[in-house]
Amino acid sequence: MMSHLQIIEIAGAACSFLGVWFLRKQSILYWPFNLVSSALCMYVFGQKGIYAQMSLQLIYIALCIYGIVTWLKHKKAGTVVEVVHFTQKVFIQILLTGATLTTVLYFILSKFTNSDVVLLDSITTAFSLIGTYLFTKKYIETWLIWIVVDVLGIGLFIHTQLYSMAILYFIFIGTATQGYFLWKKSFKEKN
Repeated sequence: MMSHLQIIEIAGAACSFLGVWFLRKQSILYWPFNLVSSALCMYVFGQKGIYAQMSLQLIYIALCIYGIVTWLKHKKAGTVVEVVHFTQKVFIQILLTGATLTTVLYFILSKFTNSDVVLLDSITTAFSLIGTYLFTKKYIETWLIWIVVDVLGIGLFIHTQLYSMAILYFIFIGTATQGYFLWKKSFKEKN
């Protein structure tokens, strides 16, 4: 029989999957599904001692609200957020921000928690945060960041025995690959 925590984990994974499914098609439905998933996962990650991932869920909730507002604002104006490529400047900013966030999270988790997955938790949290923000801007290459996060996330979730999340991240590798090519095709059609 499944535990209460496993049921919440599966529900969070299902909402996350549905959100990404809609995101591939550039649907605003990504944001509310991701919002629900974040609330559920925040509880699960806290119970499993993945503290940076738990805290990240609060930021995800804020980013989901920002994403909904941004995409609705464009819709109301009769426009859409267009799919675009990273510039070299954006790429460098992503790397520097990711390295800085990872370092800060690593320090905090090492010093103030009993986590035994400090490095993986720090890296996946830092780049998940960046990736979610970048989706509000519809950068095509964001999907590539998520592929790397998904691979690392699989290790993190197997280590913490969150097998539903590990399976979800494995599926996300394929979904992110498909999303990358769909957004790339969309960009070519518009340009």
